[in-house]
Amino acid sequence: MDCLMVNLLAELPDRDLRAALGALQSLAAQSANRANFIDAALEELTGIVASDLTTLSVCDLKQGTRSVVGRKAEALSATDRQAFDRHFGEHPLVKFHSSHPGGPTQRISDCAEISAFRNSGVYADYYRRIGIDYVMALPLRIDNVNVISIVFNRSRSDFADGERAILDAVRQPLAAIYRNLMMCEEAGIGLKCIGELAADSGWQMMRISLEGRILDASPAALRLLARFFPDASRMPSALPDTLFAWFARSRHWGLERPAISHGQQFALLHFGSKLTVRFIPDPNNSCAGYLLMKSERLGVNARQLGSLNLSARESEVLTLVVAGKTNGEIATILAISARTVQKHLEHIFQKLGVETRTAAAVRALEAADDPAGASDGS
Repeated sequence: MDCLMVNLLAELPDRDLRAALGALQSLAAQSANRANFIDAALEELTGIVASDLTTLSVCDLKQGTRSVVGRKAEALSATDRQAFDRHFGEHPLVKFHSSHPGGPTQRISDCAEISAFRNSGVYADYYRRIGIDYVMALPLRIDNVNVISIVFNRSRSDFADGERAILDAVRQPLAAIYRNLMMCEEAGIGLKCIGELAADSGWQMMRISLEGRILDASPAALRLLARFFPDASRMPSALPDTLFAWFARSRHWGLERPAISHGQQFALLHFGSKLTVRFIPDPNNSCAGYLLMKSERLGVNARQLGSLNLSARESEVLTLVVAGKTNGEIATILAISARTVQKHLEHIFQKLGVETRTAAAVRALEAADDPAGASDGS
């Protein structure tokens, strides 16, 4: 909190400070889960700082959209929300808080001249229609993905310096309550998913840090990683770049919606096999979590071999070679002679520039891994 805010807070009447402390105590006692916290926080804080419309706002910085939870009997229509999103990038508070992860509580009038704000597109298209002229946001969480704030809106008068100071005084304790509730929620989801996955077979587990460092892994898990990621051996103590990019994008620590609850997972095809990876938070350590990984063999079909420029029959023969069939078995399946199978193989070897069945199978698996290699069937 800057010096100005400290001075303003020191000048506040005792009744305002007692009201703020009482609100925090009430929220700590009432908040059994995230939804309960949001409802209670909107009511308690509006009792401290009067507001015509009070919401929890989750701004998705990547998508340029906002989701909103309002107090009972206070709701924004779909049209209102779309209007806000149209001007997402120009909103003064979105711009300010996305570049100030430490806060503080901020008014639009702290970011821009009111006259300039009222001449902006977001005011003309959104705030004028809903009858709001003054806005103040108390951030609960800011990172490179989301800005999560409790937002206060008024139609007749701006928020006073003292009101801003009292909200900023309770901001960090409120953020801590919210963060802890989200961690508990993710832990519960994670434990449920572990139970579901334990009933399955073939999953390998690896414990990792938030930075993508491998903390603990079985030899089988490390072998699986090396099989699907050629760069895994370059930094054996860290996740491969491709996998870490997915992890960093999808984990949503402490945010409005845990990614794992939406079934988000990582999938990669490699030489006819599919790797599936899921992330589960560690319920006992907010700085770590688990990757569960599973490999399964996939069949190769003729449509996936379009990039090899084979005939339809040659593609059929090659898919059966990949499946491990002998010439005699292929002849029986396709109702042709073994000699015809051998002729097709000779043509396949020539077109692919290989000399063995194994080399031809490898080329087929490489083609199957490439989505651009599939034929459109025309």
